Amino acid sequence: MGIASLLELDLKKILDLIERKYNIKLPKKVIEVYLDDTHDLLFVRFKEPQGIEAGEPLPTRTIATIFIEEKTGEITALEIVGLSDLLEELAMA
Repeated sequence: MGIASLLELDLKKILDLIERKYNIKLPKKVIEVYLDDTHDLLFVRFKEPQGIEAGEPLPTRTIATIFIEEKTGEITALEIVGLSDLLEELAMA
């Protein structure tokens, strides 16, 4: 667990690498970011859902989930459990 502060992250680069590697298009507007360094977790909120949102796992070795608003199909959030491992997987470490 090497990430202790949001200031250590290049969030734009992480999101860009996730888009390219997993062939998804993430929203460009971020309204909330939460880092839990104890659990090596990063949560990024792009939009508040107006209805129900469902999580879909990304094909990563670590646990990474995108949340999609069921009614609109828009991506509302991204959660990464094992951020340090994902950064290594994305060759950012």
